[in-house]
Amino acid sequence: MHDGFDYLGDDKTNNIAELTAILRAAEIVPIGAAAVVHTDSQYSIGVLTKGWKAKANQELVANVKSALAQRKSWQLRYVPGHAGVPLNERADELAREAVTSRSSKLPTIPG
Repeated sequence: MHDGFDYLGDDKTNNIAELTAILRAAEIVPIGAAAVVHTDSQYSIGVLTKGWKAKANQELVANVKSALAQRKSWQLRYVPGHAGVPLNERADELAREAVTSRSSKLPTIPG
């Protein structure tokens, strides 16, 4: 398992953070690798896979869609937030660490 965090600034929304997390995963995991991305963001799943129209964050949504289009074996899977799902709770811890430390620590994955 590899984890990390990315400080995006104080003015970013949770939707921007959720979309950026998916984009960072796509940037870090090699293109040929299969992946299942678990997210508690129904917004992200909606704008990326269900045809929801993004009123805001249109450029970011387009960038994430482009990154995912190169990764045919990727899936986005919804998990409930703040419901005791261990890795989702870990993601929340990492998000808080990014905000508290005002820094980023992105993982690198060889290959």
